[in-house]
Order: sequence, then C-alpha cells, then structure tokens
Amino acid sequence: MTKCFAFTLLLIASAAAQLTANCCQNVDVTVGWRRDSLEWKNQDIHPSYSSSSSASTRANSKIHFTDIDSYTINGEAKWTACNYYIRLSGDYGLTAKGRAHEKFKIEDSILYYGPIRTHTSDPVKRRSEVYDFNAALGYPLTFCCSRFYVVPLIGFSYHRQHLRVKQKEHYSSSSSDYSCICPCTSSSCSLYCPSYGSSSLFSSSSRSKSSHLSSSDFSVDSSSNPFGYFVSGNPFSSSSSSDERIASALGLYNHHRTDNYRFTWYGFYLGVDGAYAMDCDWTLYTELEAHFLDNCHQKRKSWSGVDCVDNFHHKGWACGFNGVIGLVYSLRTCWYVTASVDFKWWKSDNSHNDLSWKTVGANIGLGYVF
Repeated sequence: MTKCFAFTLLLIASAAAQLTANCCQNVDVTVGWRRDSLEWKNQDIHPSYSSSSSASTRANSKIHFTDIDSYTINGEAKWTACNYYIRLSGDYGLTAKGRAHEKFKIEDSILYYGPIRTHTSDPVKRRSEVYDFNAALGYPLTFCCSRFYVVPLIGFSYHRQHLRVKQKEHYSSSSSDYSCICPCTSSSCSLYCPSYGSSSLFSSSSRSKSSHLSSSDFSVDSSSNPFGYFVSGNPFSSSSSSDERIASALGLYNHHRTDNYRFTWYGFYLGVDGAYAMDCDWTLYTELEAHFLDNCHQKRKSWSGVDCVDNFHHKGWACGFNGVIGLVYSLRTCWYVTASVDFKWWKSDNSHNDLSWKTVGANIGLGYVF
C-alpha cells in the first residue's frame, strides 16, 4: 500500500516537473479545524488461540468516537495546462478533544451468571493524529472563454486516524478481598450486569471515592464472581495477566492505561474538479471524489482483558466520498487568499465488522501563482 502510494506520487511529480514550463502552477498553505466521528462495530469476535473455552467465547464491541476536534495545516499544489491537470495535497492535524463511548459484551460457558456487559466513556487524548494525502491527474475542459473549467480525473488518496483513548486510573481491591464499588447510583448508570435470581451481580448502593472514574471502574464480591472458579485471573487472556480491562471490572488491577486505535483508508478514485471565475478577483472552485473498492485497515491495541479484542486487526473493502467547496480572492500580485469547507464520508461494511467515518472541516490560507 505504501509503495503503491509512493509510486503514484512519484509518477505525478515527475510528470509535473517535466511539464512545468508550459503550465500555470499555484501553491497554497492553509490552516483549519475539523471534526471527526467514527463508529466501529465488531460482533462475534473469537479467540485465535487454542483453548478449551475458545469455542464458546464470544465478544461484541461497539465504539463511537464523537466530537473529535482537530487543528490542521494543509498544503496543495496544482499544475494546469491545455492538455493536463495535476493536483497534489496533504494535511496533518492534532486533536484537541474527543470522546470514546464503548459498549462491550462478553459471553462464555465458564461465566457463572451469564454474559458481562459494560459501557465505558473515556476521553480521546490530546495530540492524537489525523492526516490525509492525495494525488490526482486529469484532463481539463474549458468553457465560457476559459472562465469555467471542468477536469475529469483519476487519483489516489490515503487517510488515517490514530486515536489514543485515555483510561482513568482504576481504584480496586486485591483479588482475594473484593469490595463492591460502582461509580454511579442513578437509574441512568451506564453499567449493565446480569442478575442471578433476584439479586444483581454489581451493586449500585455505594459510590466510588473519585467522581472522575469511568463507568468501568467497579469491582465485585468474590462470592459472586461471574468468572466462577477463575478468581485469581482472567480466563480469556492467553497470558492470564491481571493487568487487563475486563479483569479490572472485577477489581483485579489499578493501572493507568492508554488504548490505541488506528484506522487507515486508501485506494484509487474517480473524481472531478471545477472552477468558475466570477470576475477578475473572485473564483469559486470545487473538488469531488468518488471512492469504490478501496481498502480499510482497522487496528486496536487496548486493555479490555480479552486478548482477541485487545489485539484485533482487520482489513476489508471500503467506499467513500470526499468533497471540497472553496472561494479564492486574487490580490492581483500573484498572491491570493483562499477559504474552503471540506467533508468526507466513508464506510467499510464487512461480515461482523462495520466501520463508518464522517468528517467536516473549514480552512483559510494564502497562496501564490507562478
């Protein structure tokens, strides 16, 4: 994938270098803001290692990343001539805020009372990364005495979101002396636990000492441990380590962890660029891209306590749409000011694995015509 993108970029850059003398070239640099939202659903995740419980172990996870605000810097270069059009662009951003809401369910025959369900809400760490690269080649068609042009094109794009989710420190007791702790007592408590008979596994009668704990910060009395005879460790991890997240729900650890999520989208597309000179100073432009049969990589490195979930990696097909609408004001000295709004919508829908990504952004910057 990286070699494919590098070859495409090199090919277009080489063509631009050879044809620069016969074309109009412009370069601009902009700064902006964008907001991303991702929803990732995984169903029926099974362990890949051999275990007596692996056949019946099943985990479901639904994560919704919301309100991920990022500040970005963008660069774009265009070469335009009578018989060719080249566009290269890239942007990089650091996140300022965001939230990850996860609904998690695990079921196994060894669970004493049935499935375990949790609902966590943790912040996305500042300075998580988002970046995009784009290269396109097309043939310009001019109309209205060259005031209006349309460019059908083919291109290659690469997009990535690398999100780090900060789990708050867990306060729990040792595995031999559990206490019953729950971070909320209201009816809207986001922790869901199965019941055995008329009694609930996890009591909401007492509060955590810290009001800032996430909803996964609770522990359970050892006499009603849903892992049954697996009191001292997590039966779903191949390492049976106590430093894991579902285990923390049982009061097995109190460490500070950061989960990492990486989503990568890339592939070729068909698109169209257009521009209309409204007068000598103002120009309206647009860039539209339709993506089909592109690739999507999803990778998770977390501390849920379920090994097959914590190290989950999936590759599948994806489709999407990218668009930009912008306005250019000429300063009549080869310099110009540009302002634009961009939006992206992507989706990867595979068996038991669905991921959707939406983003919208605004940019303003300065450019120069050579």
